[in-house]
Amino acid sequence: MESKLRSLFHDPEYYTKSFHCYAALSAKFSVLANWGETVFGEAVVDKIKVTLGENEELRVLGIGSGSGEMDMQMLTKLLRRFPLINNRVVEPALDQLVKYKALAQSEAHDLHGVLTCDWRQQTIDQYEKAGDSRQFHFISSIHSIYYVDDVDRSLMYLYDRLDPGGILLVVTVSDDSGFWRLWNHFPSFQDSLMTFTNSSHIRGSLERRGIPCTQYHQRSRVEITQCFDEASEEGALVVDFLTHVVKLKETAPAQLYKEVIEYLGSDHCSEKSADDVLFNNDWDAVVVCKPVD
Repeated sequence: MESKLRSLFHDPEYYTKSFHCYAALSAKFSVLANWGETVFGEAVVDKIKVTLGENEELRVLGIGSGSGEMDMQMLTKLLRRFPLINNRVVEPALDQLVKYKALAQSEAHDLHGVLTCDWRQQTIDQYEKAGDSRQFHFISSIHSIYYVDDVDRSLMYLYDRLDPGGILLVVTVSDDSGFWRLWNHFPSFQDSLMTFTNSSHIRGSLERRGIPCTQYHQRSRVEITQCFDEASEEGALVVDFLTHVVKLKETAPAQLYKEVIEYLGSDHCSEKSADDVLFNNDWDAVVVCKPVD
């Protein structure tokens, strides 16, 4: 990364601010919620091949669960088949864990079967190094696999944590999304705290190890017209989230910033609709079913 540029991951407060700005524009949670109410049931809930005793819990692990919106959707769906769930959450950001706990409490009436929530303020790498060998029936990583030291190793670690018959769900940007094309075009934005990866990397890692997987594609567009308004504070925050750089406009050389804005508006990353610019936010869900021994 350019010497004057600073990754969002070195400023958690600013990361959260820019993320929520982007999420508000993309309606990210509603898109994921729709997926959770439709495809998730068929792709995950119906495919879990475990037999639980009368008082045995379904063990769930969420990696990088953030403030919990998607987890709540998935847990609610899982409860329709599995009445008892033990939910472990691994999330490094304290403010996100606080929001997740508040959300879980506010929706307790819908989660009566979740007997326990085990909160771990850790990265996945820290969780792995802690040496916990517990097995799970369902593991999810929703847009969080980017933030690991080694994607291949972390994928295999999560796969090893699955009980036979369990399912691993990994959601990442698509290999033809605007995110991936932007990151790939400006590799200097990559930081040691983030690995630029996409769904094809996840599939490839699994396939090299002979692990079958199924991919579900989700088309998504985000209206980012304000990114091209130099007076828009919200637009600047969205640019910062897209590039994962703190205050790009203020810290990047003028020519680099110009190139970023031009590339964002090009057909490599976006589409035009009348006077609006629609960013390609496509993502993929990769689902792995661990064979029963």
